[in-house]
Amino acid sequence: MTRAKAQTILDETPAGTVPEPVVTNLTFRQWAADWLDRRRVKETSLASYEIAIRKHLNPRWGRKRLQNIEKAQVEAWVKEVEADPRIANSTAEGHWKVFQMIMKDALQNGKITRNPTYEVEGPYVGPTDWYVFTPEECWAIYDEFPERYRPIPMLGFACGARQAEAFAVCQDVMSFDTGLLTLRRQVLKTQETGHKPMLIDRLKTSPRLTTKDVPAPSYLQEELAGHAERYPPMVTETVLWEHKKTVDTCKRGPARALFWTPRGGLLSRSHFNDDLWKPVLRRLGIKDEKGELPTFHDLRHTFISTCLQNGIPEHTVAAWVGDTVEELRRTYSHLLKDHADTHGAVAARLTARPAASPSRIGIAA
Repeated sequence: MTRAKAQTILDETPAGTVPEPVVTNLTFRQWAADWLDRRRVKETSLASYEIAIRKHLNPRWGRKRLQNIEKAQVEAWVKEVEADPRIANSTAEGHWKVFQMIMKDALQNGKITRNPTYEVEGPYVGPTDWYVFTPEECWAIYDEFPERYRPIPMLGFACGARQAEAFAVCQDVMSFDTGLLTLRRQVLKTQETGHKPMLIDRLKTSPRLTTKDVPAPSYLQEELAGHAERYPPMVTETVLWEHKKTVDTCKRGPARALFWTPRGGLLSRSHFNDDLWKPVLRRLGIKDEKGELPTFHDLRHTFISTCLQNGIPEHTVAAWVGDTVEELRRTYSHLLKDHADTHGAVAARLTARPAASPSRIGIAA
């Protein structure tokens, strides 16, 4: 800092106050810990931030002083991450976003005078491969699934529900008058819930997204109604979650959950995947190109892909599945490009020169 700039700061400082000194020896590790302590996000997001900092960012940047981190060093690190075969592209992108947030926060709080991540392109993230089930495979899974849990895969391929959202479907979410399924809950089993399945009135994507309405096909409505007759919903406690509060500090309320284990407990991801989902796929012989079993989340991809490939507007699909349009475009851009031929032909027909009306021919002459 030049003497003139220092004098300017002193001149603008109100009388009786002492300007906060600039910390020049602050390390990345120290500021990352301070940044993490101030986050007000979901417990799962906080855990992912902590892992990224502890396992990946601190080993590389922890001892460096914030002021000494240069743009060229950041660019070199990005290349190192891209070239590391042990780090998946999506994982590298996550680490990069956390690093960016920490450095931006340091700049905003006056700990650095410039942001070394500015105008630096993060690690390359290629297209994500997923499995798209055929309609025959979707219905084969439904037929093969144990009757107690049979509607759960249908919620994936018919509505695009996430696994935790499908587990949490209760009796109050289906409107037979409007034909809409209102997803508003999920079943969580994390440190936040004491590592036991718990019903929470909160969607997975965003703490600010409280509900999403999805058109429910008639066959799904009939299935849920029949399921409720065969397996009467059981009253359980649901967390009435509020933004910026923890599970422990939220109020509780009653809900009638549709899906229960024979012992009267809510479903957990591990039990469902290991004891139900994977055995069914193995019996049916459903595998991807690498010989691996598709995941339940691939049912959601199947729903989204089917909608986009059949011309349903992206903003409509995004609202149904709880994603932003930007995220949908980034993930499914190849499907949107596939519409160029069909939709381009429609646009060309709509904008073509109109045929001359017989009554107007010769008027200009």
